Amino acid sequence: MNFTPSIISTIASEQPTSIGQLSTERLGFIILDFMFGTIITVGNAFLFVTIYRDPCRCLRTPSVFLIANLSVADFFMGIVSYIRAVELTYFYCGFGDLLVLNLIEYFIGAVSILAGVSTLIAMSYDRYIAVIKPFQYPQKITNARVKVAIAIIWINALVMCVLPIADVKKENFLLAYCYSHFVIPSFILTAVYVKIYKMVAHQRQELKDVRASLTAANKRKQLERENRMVITFMLILFIFYLSFAPYFIHVQILYFCSCRNSYAYKVYFFVTNEFLSLSSMVDPFMYAWRLPKFNRSLFLCFRRWRGRNVVAVWNGTSSNQNRATGH
Repeated sequence: MNFTPSIISTIASEQPTSIGQLSTERLGFIILDFMFGTIITVGNAFLFVTIYRDPCRCLRTPSVFLIANLSVADFFMGIVSYIRAVELTYFYCGFGDLLVLNLIEYFIGAVSILAGVSTLIAMSYDRYIAVIKPFQYPQKITNARVKVAIAIIWINALVMCVLPIADVKKENFLLAYCYSHFVIPSFILTAVYVKIYKMVAHQRQELKDVRASLTAANKRKQLERENRMVITFMLILFIFYLSFAPYFIHVQILYFCSCRNSYAYKVYFFVTNEFLSLSSMVDPFMYAWRLPKFNRSLFLCFRRWRGRNVVAVWNGTSSNQNRATGH
């Protein structure tokens, strides 16, 4: 998942010195943005199409709906990477800054970031109930409730992203944004997943003491599935920390350190934007690698798509041969 709040217009307005000396570095970032944008959009599009097609009939669950929502947010962050690449290209060619692209980039990025963080919190609650209170899970977590939660997530993101347009100072918004959508969620999510992992480990230890039986075997398989999904979400959470931490440091430097006018800081600013693309690139591959049902579904979708192409080519060849022979 990519959490790219690259509000370039905001940052540029806070930087009094020119960044024209970054021409060579900017060209490298343009290439990276186009490359990252392609990987992000293609990877998440494949993931979303796999969930939509659901060839194995195993992806219509509340947790998968949340994964699909995160995939949508990641996909839009790939669009942000493309927009940023176009904006940097325009600036690199000496045409100056594009206010329209700045606004579009900010709006899409801010909405998708807020939706992505909120989705991570919802996913942690889903796993918490599934592991800690498994018998209450079917009643507490339903497809209908998850769909309502997803709608609330996006509405909240839309409302929050318009705050800078109102009378809220940009400095206050960025600082509040970083603490409310990175620092606080980081502590909450870490605590929740640590408790979940401890419970999974405790249940695994209990199963070791149970005599071999069909019930124990089924319970063990279910526990392994839960354990694999929990570890996957924990890895995604770690990647989120890794990708967002540089941007958090960047905001602190921007408002609390005089070194924000240095050449090194300007390079660091562009590096943080690229780091923010990390999670969006990794997330879809993480699902395909860690979760067998996604792996199977993706493979089956690809095989069906390839089969249709083979049939189409065969039919086209046969038609040409028939026309050539007059049949």
